[in-house]
Amino acid sequence: MSRETAPLEWLDELRESHGVAWDESTSTWYVTRYDDVYALLSDPRLGAQVETWCPPGLTEAQRETYWRVTEFVDLWPVFSDPPRHTGMRRLLLPLFTPAAVGGVIAATKESVAATNPGTPGDRVFESVVRPALASGLARLIDEPPETLAELGDCATRILAVGPSETYDPSVGLDAANALDELTGHVARRCEAGRGALASALRDAMAEGSLDLRDATAVYAQLVSGALEPAATAVARLLEALTGPEGEAVELAADVDSAVDEALRLATPFHLAMRRGLTDFTLHGHSVKAEARVALVLVAANRDPRRFADPLAFRTDRADARHVVFGRGRHACLGAALTRHVMRELVVELAARGVLEDLPPLSAVWNVDFGGRFVQDMVARQRV
Repeated sequence: MSRETAPLEWLDELRESHGVAWDESTSTWYVTRYDDVYALLSDPRLGAQVETWCPPGLTEAQRETYWRVTEFVDLWPVFSDPPRHTGMRRLLLPLFTPAAVGGVIAATKESVAATNPGTPGDRVFESVVRPALASGLARLIDEPPETLAELGDCATRILAVGPSETYDPSVGLDAANALDELTGHVARRCEAGRGALASALRDAMAEGSLDLRDATAVYAQLVSGALEPAATAVARLLEALTGPEGEAVELAADVDSAVDEALRLATPFHLAMRRGLTDFTLHGHSVKAEARVALVLVAANRDPRRFADPLAFRTDRADARHVVFGRGRHACLGAALTRHVMRELVVELAARGVLEDLPPLSAVWNVDFGGRFVQDMVARQRV
């Protein structure tokens, strides 16, 4: 077993053997147990801005591309520290008002209502669920759904650069091209000032608190951190509801618990990367200032010390709070929105009888060390 071929199992094993472990190959401390991860997510001794370094052996042009892309990713709100992080969060708050959330839910339901009622059960995820989630996110940032797919592709190509230890110059070049495409789109949208997001970014750039790179970073985080993670969690929920796990679920009464359990088991983003702001000791280990610290969300969410029978889908977990959305100043602003959209989407599918007609479904996962996302869902043979 290795972290490349079986990342979830490797991280689970690391949690059980070493709650806190130093990995020489990545120069990173890995913290894997729930209580430690939960506490450190809001610990002032850690910051989100992680120092990066350039891989050896690159040409001058490749180094320039590498730094351009990685420095751009460092601008994303989730990787920023106060005061910059505080200002960016404040800028995004209008996107998550009750009225805005209501608009997203309405767009999601409208999309479900407009789909073909004769859609085969094994195509419901790709033909109904994913388009409905995309319609909701498109409403949130006032973009056409087809444009949203293009923006999501740009963000995915940028993130494909991955950790410095596995950097591929050809991937880096594609990421730089994607960054150019995304920047051009954001510049045009902000100039037009259409929608709450573009208007807020335009005003912030006019007053000098943000520049175009900052505005592009906000767009990139929204399109990468909303649609695919939500789709992944919904896929895990459909796996449960259409299989033996769903037999114990009374959806009308358990829908909120079912949504949270799907989020916990999916945990799309595996790691919350942090940087030591000062020297401190953790369970006898000396963590130095500037050290890289990976808070392993997926291992914490599968910790049997916190979640009995952790790999099972259960809606009866009392006070079992997962850490999918982090906590503290870097907690996900869209956490409540994601929960609401998932809830209303499932309720709408149930109200239209779609869930009754579904065969048992299995997700086709794309898993790497940093995350797990759904590619598709396929019917599995009934037992």
